[in-house]
Amino acid sequence: MATIAPEADRSGVAAPAVPLSRVRALEEANLNGFPSDRLLLDGQWFLRLSPGNPARRVNSLNVFDPADGADCAARLAAARAVFARAGVDFHLRWTPLVPQALTGHVDALGWARIGETGVWSRVIDADADPSGVGANVERVALADWLVAFGATGGTRPAAVAPLALSRLGAALERVAADLICLVARTREGAPAAVAVAVADRDLLGIYDLAVAPSCRRSGLGRTMVRACLAHGADAGCREAWLQVTAENAPARALYRALGFSEAYRYHYRAPPDGG
Repeated sequence: MATIAPEADRSGVAAPAVPLSRVRALEEANLNGFPSDRLLLDGQWFLRLSPGNPARRVNSLNVFDPADGADCAARLAAARAVFARAGVDFHLRWTPLVPQALTGHVDALGWARIGETGVWSRVIDADADPSGVGANVERVALADWLVAFGATGGTRPAAVAPLALSRLGAALERVAADLICLVARTREGAPAAVAVAVADRDLLGIYDLAVAPSCRRSGLGRTMVRACLAHGADAGCREAWLQVTAENAPARALYRALGFSEAYRYHYRAPPDGG
């Protein structure tokens, strides 16, 4: 089975060696779990575009085969032209699947490296039961979840601005896999925490976990992750995965305590002129 070299050999930061097939499966699940408005394919180069959405994950070039590096300079220029026509800043989402020729090319151009993020995963216990994670956690419709997400304050202030909420809802409406929207409430019925999970074949992606400021440090983050895992087990998923930024030490500690470990890392590369 093919494996990637440690990332230190390619980008200066040590990372575990993992099978390329595993990286590919998780990257496909990421594509399915948070669709972009538009998708343009060039071989194994996937151009994801969502004008008006500030999220880089839906506005970036993603490459799914490290062997697809032919004519990378010309293809990169063509990809940047697509983004320019859409009025979207260009980002290359660097994963272990990016061809070395493309990595070397953007290095030579002096592209900035931003948004260091780990993809973490763990096996899902087959006997996990959604009914055993707490009576205050319920699965709701997407529209109700969006209201609760806004009420908790979301993952960051910008995420709960009206336009951002609208864009988030539109993206989640496009999910073709099993979308699991969870809300925990206080005794008074107010939203205390939210999370979204996407069951895609045997993989469960966990997104947008947020706890209301007044309810933090009460174990709700752990409860929401466990609820996602239980619903994933109920849907037949065998592995859960999520993304956590390099600077978010509390989240990494939580996920490590829940049995997650880093599978691989990604970051974004951006041209100096932003376009």
